[in-house]
Amino acid sequence: MKRLIRAGAVIAATLFSSNAAALEVGAAAPDFTAVSTRGKITLSQVLMNGPVVLALYYADFTSG
Repeated sequence: MKRLIRAGAVIAATLFSSNAAALEVGAAAPDFTAVSTRGKITLSQVLMNGPVVLALYYADFTSG
């Protein structure tokens, strides 16, 4: 139950944040920079190597 509540809170926070934008299926993702195990990566730089699949695992590395 705690996991479900946590997941709902994360989803709600994402949907209600001022910079969240809904994308249509097949639409291009906005450029962003994120931290990875290999340092900072930028979507536009990774796209130079070919197509990219973005996946969200909001519960990774959480307890419970």
